[in-house]
Amino acid sequence: MTTKEEQAIVNRLQANWVWSPDWVDSSTGNTVGRIAVFTRRFVADSKPSKSLLQLSADTRYKLTVNGTRVAVGPARGSPLIWYYDTIDIAPFAQAGENEIKIEVLRCFSSSRGAMPFGRTAIPGLTVVGSVQAGDHSIELDSAQGWEVQTDDSILFPMGLIDDNFLHIYERASPQALGILATPKAYNIKTLNGELAPWRLRARSIPMPTQEAINVNTVRFCQSTLPVDEWTRSLSGAHPLTLPGASRHVLELQADLHSTAFVRWTFRAASRSRVKLKATYSEGYELEPRAYPFFRTKADRLDATAGRIIGPYDEAVLDISADSQVNYEPFWFRTFRVFRLEVDVGPEAVEFVSFDATQTHYPLEVKGSWSDHSDPQGTQMWDVSIRTMRNCMFDGYSDCPFYEQLQYSGDTRAVGVFHYLISGDDRLMRQAITTFASSVTAEGLTQSRFPSHVPQIIAAFPLLWILQVCDHHIYFGDTAYARSFIPRIDGVLDFFDRHVDDLGLVSGLPEDVWQYVDWVTTWGATDDHPDKGVPTSGRTSNRHTYFSMLYALVLRNAASLLRDVGRPGNATEYEARASNLTEAVRKHCYDGRFFTDSTADVADELAYSQHCQVFAVLSGAAEEHENARILQESFADTRFSKCSYMMQFYALRAFSLAGDEAYETYYRHVWAPWRKMLAANLTTWEEDDVRQRSDCHAWGSVPLYEFCTEVAGVRPLAPGCAKVLFKPRVRLSERIDATVALGGENVARVSWRNGTEGERFVELTLEKPTVVVSQLPDGDEVNHGTVQHLHLLVE
Repeated sequence: MTTKEEQAIVNRLQANWVWSPDWVDSSTGNTVGRIAVFTRRFVADSKPSKSLLQLSADTRYKLTVNGTRVAVGPARGSPLIWYYDTIDIAPFAQAGENEIKIEVLRCFSSSRGAMPFGRTAIPGLTVVGSVQAGDHSIELDSAQGWEVQTDDSILFPMGLIDDNFLHIYERASPQALGILATPKAYNIKTLNGELAPWRLRARSIPMPTQEAINVNTVRFCQSTLPVDEWTRSLSGAHPLTLPGASRHVLELQADLHSTAFVRWTFRAASRSRVKLKATYSEGYELEPRAYPFFRTKADRLDATAGRIIGPYDEAVLDISADSQVNYEPFWFRTFRVFRLEVDVGPEAVEFVSFDATQTHYPLEVKGSWSDHSDPQGTQMWDVSIRTMRNCMFDGYSDCPFYEQLQYSGDTRAVGVFHYLISGDDRLMRQAITTFASSVTAEGLTQSRFPSHVPQIIAAFPLLWILQVCDHHIYFGDTAYARSFIPRIDGVLDFFDRHVDDLGLVSGLPEDVWQYVDWVTTWGATDDHPDKGVPTSGRTSNRHTYFSMLYALVLRNAASLLRDVGRPGNATEYEARASNLTEAVRKHCYDGRFFTDSTADVADELAYSQHCQVFAVLSGAAEEHENARILQESFADTRFSKCSYMMQFYALRAFSLAGDEAYETYYRHVWAPWRKMLAANLTTWEEDDVRQRSDCHAWGSVPLYEFCTEVAGVRPLAPGCAKVLFKPRVRLSERIDATVALGGENVARVSWRNGTEGERFVELTLEKPTVVVSQLPDGDEVNHGTVQHLHLLVE
């Protein structure tokens, strides 16, 4: 519920929306948007002690105070949930003259580009707040005292082969800012339930971190200056003088995969010019198979066999005599390596500095992992966390380099990883709420949201339901989970309406993408242009996977309804699930394996690991058959294989199939992850089919397995009020692990070998909790409410 104080802020913000007069929300040039620069100058008698600003913009803003970048925002939203930020600028203000500058990148509403950046039909900026300096207060509301200029010097081109989603890469020319003007006030007033263009609410997640990083490893240098001089300059030792009419090409490497704001600074004694081009890549790569979506990558640091391919910024900078210029692209850049090309004008120019500032959601890690039997385990843990960080900004991003879109299918697994390592649910609450606001007329949540281009992927609304279930089991916020029940029922009802005479889900609309996974043999064809869809079932529009997933989610939703005190539909959901799994066994099982569509049309391409996995998870497979079905299908190369993302679900199925099945599979499942480490990745790649992105958080599966399966800690009751402790001591001789349990508890797990082959296992909880333990080949034991537990495995 919104408090009176919060509503007062919203009302002030709504009253202060402004924009540049005579703005045209389009361009004759090739650009997805334009920038408007808003400036407010003030004089403070003393250094301000407090200066809170509340602000928002459409589409994105960058706030600087006295030349220092302070913030970028607002957090991603949609017209029905548009966020405003609260920022204290006092640390950046000073006694005397001050300048606040807010650059607003307005992405045109009519453009289908810049997909992650949701926007309304109207551009705008709103600011409220004041500066407190001594006894004086200076009002900073945007409706008065501000100036605005349009910046047409920067284009954000579309149609580039390297950039199909973001359209953030710049072409900057030396063009002066537009005429200084007074911003036009919108004077928005609403009555009788009419909504403003932006339905404002306070930011629900913390602001991104900003941390300087070094990018000073030179892999290639073609310059009149020696590489050592460049290295020292890039390390901050001293500026470099670049002779007039000279050209310099460098390839630079960051220590780790990075998401960072980048900034170049040049200075000249006499008037000159610099042309700069920066081409970004996540690593060196071989000749692509079909650029940009199908790549060929090996050692990401092999600068001899590989090359840098990727999108680029290009800027021409005029430098006046005895002056300094900076070039900082508006949005952060993602890279491990990049090629820098600098062409100097007629007079010498000083290369003053290159600065990179890592930025991401402030992921505070409570978890830890040390497996003394597997030294690479710690490395996999660290890489998993780094991948998570780089895929978190103002939402969960599928990949920071290419899309920065928040997909509910990806977010379901990634959110649970986040819970286990940090106990922080703020980003996930925002995601769940955001997807809930995206519901279509059919009752489905959109697959990616916010997104300027709507999209529906068949499985993803079902996986959104699992997000709600997961959040409730970890955090126990019953009122929050209950608020989504009508929309959950709407999603489930959509699939119920598409159950055919065979009792299977079929006949989904053509504009719903029936994506399952990235599989080599599930490519696009002229008749079926959607990729990632099982080959069998394309003609009949009947894919077994969706019946299985629907059944699995029905059972989870039934448990949720009972847990939140709304059991009315639970029995119906369970009956639907039973009917579905019975139909799957009858029509999609050939006596040995489950087929991707009905068994009567099955050919050699009709078998996938995915359907065996979800047969186990949904209950379609007979319990005594679970281990056989999984082990045989994962050993047979004719079965389409699970990607890194689907390994999360595969491991859940092996866990259900029994300890022997899981532990056998666990010992070799990490081969692809170890291969990535050997290839010098510092984040996990998207998949090994396309090798498009080198940073995708769905690959952080080790976090879940280490915490919940090996250390063996997982919740059994909402809010982690009851936990299962099932350590898999046969998988390691010695571990030390820390696992977050919801927002208020942490579990520490360790075991050691004794002198006579026994193993001492210890569980310590920060807060007493009901614990049920189970040792290998043993029965479950309820220990009641405990804080410490010591177990002996003989």
